[in-house]
Amino acid sequence: GANASPRILRFGRLEIDPASRSARVDGRDCPMTSYQFDLLVALAENAGRTLSREQLMDMVKGEELEAFDRSIDVHVSRIRAAIETDPKHPRRIITVRGAGYVFARFQDSDR
Repeated sequence: GANASPRILRFGRLEIDPASRSARVDGRDCPMTSYQFDLLVALAENAGRTLSREQLMDMVKGEELEAFDRSIDVHVSRIRAAIETDPKHPRRIITVRGAGYVFARFQDSDR
């Protein structure tokens, strides 16, 4: 390969490995579609920055069927179901009302 394999992104108990396209929490695999994985990576690589649905759709060119505005919400909720301790009260991927989503760099449990 021309460049080194992408680094593993670590956030507390969550580990995202772009090279093997896998996400793990406490070493346990988090199943998700490749579109959802790409969304997760886009959010994680911009941790701390609010990304609008439009920005996310630009960053993640998935199947067109998957990539319309509201479906982003559906995918995010599936990602939350896979990676959050309590998907109903997400601490990692936070909804910013009227703006989009932000991937929290830290959770209380990370420190």
